[in-house]
This record gives sequence, C-alpha cells and structure tokens, in this order.
Amino acid sequence: MKLKDLRVSWRQLLAEPAYSLVVVLGLAVAIAAAYLIALLLNDRWLPDPSVPRPDRVVRLEFKGNIPGRNDDWFSSMPYVFRSALRDAKAPLSHVARVTESNLGLRVGEQISKNRIMFADPELADIFGLKALSGDVKAALSKPDTVALTTSAAERLFGRSSDVLGQRLRMRGQEMTVAALLPRQAANSELEFDVLASFESPAANQAPWMLSAWYYINGNVYARLADGAGAAQIGTLMQSIFDRSPGTTEVPPEWRAGGRKTAFVRAVPLNRIPFEGSGSQTRLMLYSALSLMALTMLALAAINYVNLSSVRTLRRQREIAVRKSLGASPARLGLQFVLESSLVALLAGGVGLLLAWLLAPGFADLLDVKFATKLFAPAQLISLALACLLLGALTGLYPARVALGVHCAPALQGRKQSEGAAGRRLRRAMTVLQFGAALTLSGAAVVVVWQSEFVARINPGFKTEGLLAIDLPETAKREAKRGLFDVLQAQAAVKQLGMSDDIPGRNGIGSVTTMVRGETKVSTRNSAGDAGFFRSYEIPFLAGSLEGVQIPEQPPRGPDAAKEVWPVVIDATAAQSLGYASPQQALGEIIRSDDLQVRVVAVAGAIRQESARQLQQPQLFMLHQNGHSVLTLNGPDMAALRAAVSEAWPRYFPDDVLVMNSVNEELAQRYRLDRNIGRLIAATSLLALLLAAFGVYALAAYTVRRAALEIVIRKLHGAGHRHIAALLIKEFAPLLGLAALISLPLIWWIAQQYLSGFVERAQMGGWPLLAALLVTLLMSGLAGLRHALAAMSMRPILALRD
Repeated sequence: MKLKDLRVSWRQLLAEPAYSLVVVLGLAVAIAAAYLIALLLNDRWLPDPSVPRPDRVVRLEFKGNIPGRNDDWFSSMPYVFRSALRDAKAPLSHVARVTESNLGLRVGEQISKNRIMFADPELADIFGLKALSGDVKAALSKPDTVALTTSAAERLFGRSSDVLGQRLRMRGQEMTVAALLPRQAANSELEFDVLASFESPAANQAPWMLSAWYYINGNVYARLADGAGAAQIGTLMQSIFDRSPGTTEVPPEWRAGGRKTAFVRAVPLNRIPFEGSGSQTRLMLYSALSLMALTMLALAAINYVNLSSVRTLRRQREIAVRKSLGASPARLGLQFVLESSLVALLAGGVGLLLAWLLAPGFADLLDVKFATKLFAPAQLISLALACLLLGALTGLYPARVALGVHCAPALQGRKQSEGAAGRRLRRAMTVLQFGAALTLSGAAVVVVWQSEFVARINPGFKTEGLLAIDLPETAKREAKRGLFDVLQAQAAVKQLGMSDDIPGRNGIGSVTTMVRGETKVSTRNSAGDAGFFRSYEIPFLAGSLEGVQIPEQPPRGPDAAKEVWPVVIDATAAQSLGYASPQQALGEIIRSDDLQVRVVAVAGAIRQESARQLQQPQLFMLHQNGHSVLTLNGPDMAALRAAVSEAWPRYFPDDVLVMNSVNEELAQRYRLDRNIGRLIAATSLLALLLAAFGVYALAAYTVRRAALEIVIRKLHGAGHRHIAALLIKEFAPLLGLAALISLPLIWWIAQQYLSGFVERAQMGGWPLLAALLVTLLMSGLAGLRHALAAMSMRPILALRD
C-alpha cells in the first residue's frame, strides 16, 4: 500500500458527499450504541477493582417460601445470621451487617440529603475500604463518628479535604467526621455518601429486628476464610435456619409436609451479576442489549456493503484503467479494503462523539452509571481496532466485485454486473435487513404495548391528584400530628390521611395469616387511618368507618392479643375467607397471627402488587398514629406542594422534605420497562432507516441493471403501473421471506418478555402487523425515487448508453 492509495480513498469520499454522509452516519450511530453497551457490560460484569479478591467476598441472600407467593431472591438478609454464623464458627474471616437510609444531614443552617450506610466495622476489611485520611474502621467502631466520601464532604462543607473533626447532625445526633473516602466506583456493590456505625442511635434499629429470623431490612456481607467456599456457607446457613426459631415463627401451614419456610444462600461478589438476586432480569436485559448492538452493527455493515457495491459497479471504468496500468489484484483489493477502513474509522470518531452525547440519556434510561471512562486510552484503542476490523470485513465484498471487473468491456462502455451469485448475496443481505427491522419493530410494539397495559391496570384506588410525603422514621408523634393538623386547615387540601406506605409502592409488603375456622388465608398486611381511605377514594362494598373507634397506636405489647382490633379487608380477602358476600364479613371476628381482628368494612379488590406478581388478599389495620406516609388529596398539586413546603421546617427542621405525586411513585415500578421499550423503539427506527437505505441501494442497482428491459417495455406500451410492478416484483418476495422469518422470532420474544408478568396484554398478531406496515411504508418511501426515475426514463438515452 502506498500513501497515494490513502489519498485516492479520501478523494472518493469527498467526491460523493451524500453517499459518504449516509454510510458514515449509519455506521457511526451503530458504533456509538455498540460502544456504550460494551462499556455497560464491562462495568456490570466485572467487580469493583478496588475490592481485594472479590471472589472471596459473599453476599448472603434470602428467599421466602410463602404459600401462594412467587417471590424471587432478595439481596437482603435477616441480621440475626451474623451472630448465628459466628456462633456456628462458620469459616468466615469477617461478617458485617449493612442498612441504608436517605437522610438529611445538617451542617450549620444548611441541610442536604445523603445516602447513609450504617455498617459494622468489619465492612472495611471485607471490601478493603481505604481512607484518604483518617481511619474507616475506627469511624465505624464508634456510635458518634462517620466517614464521608469526597463528594459528600464537598456538598456538606464546601471542600473535599481537611474535614476531619468537623461536626454534623444526623437524626438529631451530633456526629464527628473521622475518615474521608474516595468516591466509590459506579460498579461498586456499596453505594453511599456517608458511612456510620451500625450501632449508632441514628441507625434507628429496633432490638427485635436484630433477632428476627423472618424479617429482612438490610444486607449481610462476609469474607470467606481460606479454603472455604460459597456453597459450603450456603449449606451451613440453610441448616442453621431450618433449626432456628424462624421455622416456628411462621404459620404452621407454611411448613406443612416438611416444607421449607425459606431458602438462604451465599453469592460471591464476582458472580452476583450472573447468579445473584435479580440476575435473571439483568441477564435478559444485557443479552437483549448485546443482541441489539450486534444487530445494529450488522445492519449498518450490510447497508454499507450494499451502497458500496452499487458504487463499485459505477466505477468500472476507473477500475479497468487501474488494472490496465498494472495495478495488481492485491493492491486493487487492498484499495477497497482501505476505503472501507477509512469509512469505519471516520464513523468510529463520529460514533465516539455521539456516545459522549448520548451517554447521560442512555444511563438514565437503564438507571445505571458508567464506571469506565469513555475516553480511557484502553477503550479508545479497542474502539480503533474494532473499527479497523469492521472496515476490513465490510471491504471484502466490494473488493471482490472490483476484482471481477473485465477491462475490455468496461473500457468500451459496456456495463457489467456482479453476477448471479452476487445478486443472491445482496438479496440475502436485504432479507436480513428486513427481518431484523421487522423483529426489532415487533419487539418494540410488544414491550411498549405491555408497558401501557400495566400502567392502566386499575389498582382499586385513586392515584391522580395525590401528593405523598415521606415522614422521618424517627419523627415523634407530636410532630407528625402537628404537621397533619396544619395541613388539614389548608384550603388546597381536600382530604389527607396517614398510612404505613403509599399503596402499591412496595411490591412485596408484609404477610399475615387470617384464620376463619378451618380456613387460613395469607394476606398482605398494611395499615392506615380513616383519612387514608378517603384520600385514596377507596370504595367500600360493605360497612363504613363512621362511628368506628380507631385506636391511637398499632397493636403492641402483652395486652395486644386480648384486644379486638378494627380492620378493613378487600373483596379478594373476603372471598378467600369463604364469605358469600361482602356484607356477610361485616362484624366478623377472625384471628390474624396473634391478634383478634374485627372486620368493620370491606373495600373493593385492591392490587398493591405489580403486574409481575400475583394479586394478594389485602388487610388494613386501623390506627391513627405511628405511620410513615402522609397523603394529601387536592385539585391543585402546586398549591399542595407549597403548603407542605411552608409547614415542614416548623416540625422537621433537621430532615429533608421528600414529597412526590402518587402517580410518579407508582410509575417507578414500570420505569425500566418503559425505558427499554423506548430504547428498542429507537433501535427499531434505526434498523428501519438502515433497511430503507438498503432498499434505496437495491432499487438503484435494479433500475440500473434493468434499464434496457424497462425501456423496451415502455416502447411496447408498458405504463407506469407495469414499471412499478417490475420493482415490486423485486422486493415483495424479499419482504415476504423476511416476514416469515420474523414471525416466530417476534412470537418467541413476546413469550419470553411476557412470561415475567402475571397480568398480560392480549396482542394477537398486531405486533407483526404493525411492524410489517411500518416496514412497507419505509421501504416504499426509500424506493420511490428510483421508481419515479424508472417511470420517467427516456428510451433514447438508455439505448444510447
């Protein structure tokens, strides 16, 4: 290869700017998407490099085995396993409990929200946490000291150094900064702004939580001793649990017939992406993203090969001249490979810029952060090598076409084709383009359709016009009631009520067993006051709360079992308990775990679970205080927010106000599904555009190759519709074959995606039909120019040529 070959390649690109723009942009978009996805997979599948020997660090996971439930593995674990494993002398060098909270931290008059991680001191040894200054382990050993990341120090004190000894206030507790840490990598298992002791009063850990065997509220991590394995620890934990009080704390029917009440396991840090909690969903997502990246690259490459092949056929005289002047086959073939490599490198440069621009939106769509830098030297070298490889592969076919040009006919002005084999290959590539576009379009329709369907499922309560405020966990009853009373007097507030959570925000919830005679029903247990039902406008099928004496506090203490507590159940619970009608359940006294409850009202069927989970019978314990969420109902959301913002500092001066509309909170359950649908839709649109370019190139080649046939037909009286039919005859079989290939793929994708949902939209064949119609439209528009050119072709010019 000589330098002038490179200049020839560059001049060829400049000579046809429209062609160059199309192929470079097409490849650039595909390269940008593939580059971002490759970086994401690299981050997700490789553990944080700062953790020493990550294969020796395990996360303990828990899975309940409640009858009638289909719960997945939880990444959380009962805290009691830390002491249980120590007592059993498990082969672990360190074990640490971890819990997280988003709290407001006060420094002077300023309050900022931070992600706090309360942990045992052993966490520093497990993850190899190194401080920039101070001592992390010492900071976690005292109840009144904390360790900050540099970003948290900057936010709290306005600087990222010299903060040791500074004071801050957390949940009313004075804390001293004892260590400064670097910001954790985006792919780290630990995500925090502040580290504090698990034993700190600010952690707000109730004593019963630390000894409960069937309550999960945080994580437990451990480092394996030399010679020990994760499977060995998992077997030991299961044995400990099967002999523990956890098997007797649950209803007898949960363990009937030797049934295990729960499963436990230990997952190494480097295997969490593949085997840990939520790994099936992640693997499906990452596999889909990988397939999308490869598909986009393949489509862009096919598009380039199609366009460059047509362009090569138009350069027959140039090729013949170069052959006549002594250019060897190797040099001639290398010239076309070089042109393709230059296009790929230019596309890589543009793709890198696009990746930088798209990275924030891409990360937001998938709710991830990139740990690897886009412009890191290793990544740039990998990108350049991948572009050169792509250029070499896409340049092989145009080089083959060029080598097949015969000098004499080309110099005489006689056109040559790429041959029957070349036409078959081009048609096969076009079928692949059509098939990929159809499949991606059909998949996008399936995901978007299902996302819209689940968003419209009636949960049995109002979601519009509601503002939910998360109350601080350590808030005193007087402060909660004071805020309640002030807001109740506001004109903008139509109704307000308190509950333990926004209904439907937590897809799992706590479970209790309701017993009526011989009938036992596992129900979801929630809590609220009378205003809760009015705020959410939950309809009652029988009974009401008028005149009902609602207790001040939730049932607790030794006398709780002696009292009869008022409850509201929904229609699903009433039916499951065997009541013939909602009215029959009114006034009934039934047992719920260790309590006696009286049904004072029956609501319509309520769904708090997501569409991926079975709808559970619902029970609501009634009490007036002790709740953690305050919900306001009003016609003007802005006025509600203003009223809360004004009243909040009077009652919770040390806490950050967190308020969101109920619609926004519930929409988070399906946010990832909606975003994936948008991502697939964008990819399918790109695939359609690339397929359209392929149609454009094939139409251009078809018109060129069939020019003589077209003019002869026109001379014999063929009209425009006959000429159009000639082009349709070229493309219709290709599109039909692509549809036949895509149909089972779309059906399989739909089944795989919808298998994760209990509630599924009925789609039938609409996804394929929608994809087919869009592809037909795009193909028709792409081939329109050359169809019009064929119709208006002047016979004298074609015959002269």
